[in-house]
Amino acid sequence: MKVLDTIHHLKMMMTRATRRFYKNVGIAPSIAPVKPDKNNKVTNGDNTVQSPISAGVDGTQSATGVNTSIKDSSKWTLRLNPNKDNDNNKEEWYSVTLDGRAIRTPLGLPFALPSPALALAVASEWDSQKLYLQPAQMPIMTLCCTAIDQVASDPTAHQTDIIRYLRNDTSCYWVDPTEDRVLNRQQAQAWEKLHKTVSSELLGLPDDLGPAQAVGGSDALLISRKSDGNKMSGLPHPPLLVEKAKKWIDSLDAWTLTALYSACAESKSFFIAAAMIFEATQHAKGECKVATRDPKWAVQAARVEEEFNIEMWGLVEGGHDYDRLNSSIQMHAASFVAQNVAASFHLDSS
Repeated sequence: MKVLDTIHHLKMMMTRATRRFYKNVGIAPSIAPVKPDKNNKVTNGDNTVQSPISAGVDGTQSATGVNTSIKDSSKWTLRLNPNKDNDNNKEEWYSVTLDGRAIRTPLGLPFALPSPALALAVASEWDSQKLYLQPAQMPIMTLCCTAIDQVASDPTAHQTDIIRYLRNDTSCYWVDPTEDRVLNRQQAQAWEKLHKTVSSELLGLPDDLGPAQAVGGSDALLISRKSDGNKMSGLPHPPLLVEKAKKWIDSLDAWTLTALYSACAESKSFFIAAAMIFEATQHAKGECKVATRDPKWAVQAARVEEEFNIEMWGLVEGGHDYDRLNSSIQMHAASFVAQNVAASFHLDSS
């Protein structure tokens, strides 16, 4: 019976899936985002095609926590184009075309990107689609649509969730070295340096001020519960660290905030995500103090415990390998978006 139910479910999913309806994919010059009208519409010519990708996984626009309209159009443009009022702004934006028609987002907004590399990457995702469209195979398209449709109009939910990851950061929960010296050593190798990078270089904290850390299960339960000294559940990080983190998060444009949120969700860590996004944007601006690195290091930092367990107990095919691949895809996509957007905005403002 379960097998028949599964087959029926797969058939239903296939009937809802969108077939590839286009032959040629390209990119074209586009105008920068402009303020939507009172009906949340942005005019960008008639030669466009509505996105076949919906907000909901069931082919509808219904999904938990998803905006179906722009909540704050007054700041929508500025969050997408922070150089809008800069006198040197070159306004070089790009769209992705399907058979010569520019695509739109699930909310019907123009899909305008500030970087040609970003547009080419999204075009490549569309071009790689075969008989049916597979949104799960389009991570960069997903991030860009989220930035335009969701984060730019109201970033509050994403900003709040990122702070939640900070208060329950997986890289701040360490195994007791008396219980497992090997895992503790691997955690130290993966996390110590990035804690210092985020605390001192990104947030500008004194060298002796860093995140709270729990060592062992009992310590984690003790220090992360609510108390007079810890009004919120989670790790009692220094108030200055939390304040500086909030200030940095609030300063991010919609593209970078979306990339940061995606990396936090994948790594379950503010510090891992922030270190990766910070390094990517600093490289784009030519201000990074270290040599260019592949984001693979962030994937490894996010998977310390999982890889340790695989090493100890073996890999489950169809489970661990897919998790490893998905983690790599999501982290690389977030880094790619942040780096190319930073490079584009840096060139426009220089």
